[in-house]
Amino acid sequence: MSLPDPETVVARARDTDPDTSDATANVAVTGRVDADAVDRTDEGYVGDTAGALGRLAAATAVDEDAAIHYPEPDFAADGPWLVLAPLSGFASTVSAGVGRADVTLDYDADADPHSDRLDALVSDLLEASRPTHEHYPVADDDSGVFTRGMTTFALDSLSVDDDLTATFELSTTPATRPSDVESRFASVERVRAVDYETVAGVERSDPSPALRDAVESAHRSERGDCEYDWLPDPGVFAAIPGGEKVAFGTGRPGEGEFAKTEFEACRDLLAAVLSAPEVVA
Repeated sequence: MSLPDPETVVARARDTDPDTSDATANVAVTGRVDADAVDRTDEGYVGDTAGALGRLAAATAVDEDAAIHYPEPDFAADGPWLVLAPLSGFASTVSAGVGRADVTLDYDADADPHSDRLDALVSDLLEASRPTHEHYPVADDDSGVFTRGMTTFALDSLSVDDDLTATFELSTTPATRPSDVESRFASVERVRAVDYETVAGVERSDPSPALRDAVESAHRSERGDCEYDWLPDPGVFAAIPGGEKVAFGTGRPGEGEFAKTEFEACRDLLAAVLSAPEVVA
């Protein structure tokens, strides 16, 4: 099957009636889809929202009965939810949360005008925010294999006024506590205050045995095994009420390419789940 044109994908998804009464499940796709920002090549989709569009294309290419919710999900819909997400072939029943921390340091730009001192303070903050683990090589974990289930920090902004304030965006877990965030920066010179707030709480689902079996059986059939990982962004997964939901899909977060093989794998996974006896029944 050739890849559909990006505009065709969006048009087909919009024409799908999410209120279909005989649909076996509801399907939603994480992330923004912009057909104008994606090009189709011989190898796949390329562009800012290539992954989200590719997973939406996979949803519209499945023949089994499903209610595809696009662009906005109907959260009042009955039935289980399947959320297509950039999970590299893994399944997920839990998404990381989102937090924000403002770290304020005593710093007088007029009294200490040299940038070297400021650079040193920022370097100390970044070092303190790096994930560490007693056993896992998290420093080399570019793909998030170990760090996705940990509290991680990403520097969002710096401001210098009467003091220095560094704002961090956090990926959080159920174990994330304000005191833990504060303690990360306790050893940094001149830190005066750490203010932490939860932006989006960690979301866990509790799928029925039938839905879980359908997803796991499909992954074992199509990929040889079913492995679970953290969903990196709460997104639509967290917005769907109730626990009868599972996320899975292909592609990786933030990538500007979505290969034809990833489209095919995502399509086949979704089709296998929707055709499973546990779901059809």
